[in-house]
Amino acid sequence: MNKKYTQEELNQILLSKPLNEFYLAIIENRQELLTDEEYDEITKKEKIIYGDNKDEVEALFKKIETDKQTKDFSSNLIKLVYSLAQIRHMAILTTIGDDVYDIGSAKFEDLKRNKIIHYDNLTNYYNETNARIKIFTPEEEPQLQQKTVLVDVDDESIIQAYENSHIYQEESEDLTNSFFDETRKKTYTLKFK
Repeated sequence: MNKKYTQEELNQILLSKPLNEFYLAIIENRQELLTDEEYDEITKKEKIIYGDNKDEVEALFKKIETDKQTKDFSSNLIKLVYSLAQIRHMAILTTIGDDVYDIGSAKFEDLKRNKIIHYDNLTNYYNETNARIKIFTPEEEPQLQQKTVLVDVDDESIIQAYENSHIYQEESEDLTNSFFDETRKKTYTLKFK
């Protein structure tokens, strides 16, 4: 987590934002060598390997893990392949100060390592009648470690359809700067209880 904010401050900022300050987005890695922490993050979650060589990359993973000569080095070799593979994931983004926060995974997005290749305002698909920014507790969502603000939607198939439509798009243009240009026009206010 970004050390500039306590979890309580983060929750208050997110709760104070209107729905139109959140964006559906597709994030792609910048194909640089991964740190151990980034590699752990990728292998723990389902990430999409994309690109012309997707099948070859997946076949290579299997070969590395089973080949007698590479089995002892398989973890390092797979980490290298992941670093160079084109990997994408779906996110719901908003800005907090100068940083981009992924509300779906409850973490700040590292845009030195990743780039935004597609984004749309959430209100193109949802409004206050079918979506809300809401605080959830670990009792409501067992995967949470603490009270966390998430997007609560009535129809998740819209997000799934958005992901299916854009995760495999051919172009990989870096739209990170245009995302910042659009979101910097909007502001938030930090409200304390």
